[in-house]
Amino acid sequence: MAMTLVEAAKYSNDVLQAGIIEKLVYADPILQRLQFKEILGNGLTYDVEKTMSGASFYSVGDEWNESTSEVDQHTATLKILGGDADVDAFLKATRSNVNDIMQEQINAKIKAVNYLFHKSFWYGYVNSEPKYFDGMHYLLRSSTSPYNNTVAVSTSSGTPAALSLERLEKAIDLCKDGADLVVMTKTMRRSINKYLKGVGGITSAEIQGKTVQTILDVPVAVDDVLSDNESCDLKYGTNEAGTSVYGHNYADGTALGDDDKSTSIFIIKFAPEACCGLQSSPITYDPIGKLEKKDAERIRIKWYVSLMLQKIITCAKVTGISPTGTVTA
Repeated sequence: MAMTLVEAAKYSNDVLQAGIIEKLVYADPILQRLQFKEILGNGLTYDVEKTMSGASFYSVGDEWNESTSEVDQHTATLKILGGDADVDAFLKATRSNVNDIMQEQINAKIKAVNYLFHKSFWYGYVNSEPKYFDGMHYLLRSSTSPYNNTVAVSTSSGTPAALSLERLEKAIDLCKDGADLVVMTKTMRRSINKYLKGVGGITSAEIQGKTVQTILDVPVAVDDVLSDNESCDLKYGTNEAGTSVYGHNYADGTALGDDDKSTSIFIIKFAPEACCGLQSSPITYDPIGKLEKKDAERIRIKWYVSLMLQKIITCAKVTGISPTGTVTA
């Protein structure tokens, strides 16, 4: 069974743990929607569905042809994410009448955990950074595989290209089970909205009492961890015209590599068989207590977490985009 962190927090009797989860997902469009499977052990090996199984019409007496979906095996290994928050005993004694010093440190640590989770969610690549989990750029890779849920717009290595909304529409169409969210940088959203305002306006929808922008009926979200300075040197094959296309090189990991002033847009389906998190249990804390060599008290925030994408055909990305380029139809 998979559920979001918000739903999981409802089953916790620990007020502090529930508060940590609430702070972690607050105003976070990814963690508000991402479901997590709780697993035993330190990882999960699963089959990645690349293509759907086929079917045919037959006449009487026809020979029936076998057809199965194509799968690859992938292993998602839980990673240790967290940090320690120390509160000096003197500060706690002299300033707690103004602020809860420990709560301030916990909140700061939760923000740091959230940032690193997102960094790995987008750019993690175990082969170059073993402490991170594989992120969406790698899980949606297509340059070395027979399936393609990546739309690259650049036609020259190292030089990103302006976005055509037709390319974004194609990527949305690649998500066979429908998309839940389109995620991009704030700069990319401004460039798209500048075009939309000139051709009829920006569309929106009411979702959980909030007005949310939509593109092609899919809600739009921005993520400050997504970069406008990605590389643009990985060849993603050719486009429909037979022209070579390039985008972000996932092997650059969280360091982002060549800094080609490129960006990517992700179209995501959140579901147990689509984009789904893994954890041994929800994010938690250990009250380490008073320290031996330091006049302070310590609390440890920790999360054993990873990411899986079982059906490649449920998510897609557009990469190799110039975020400041003039958007066209």
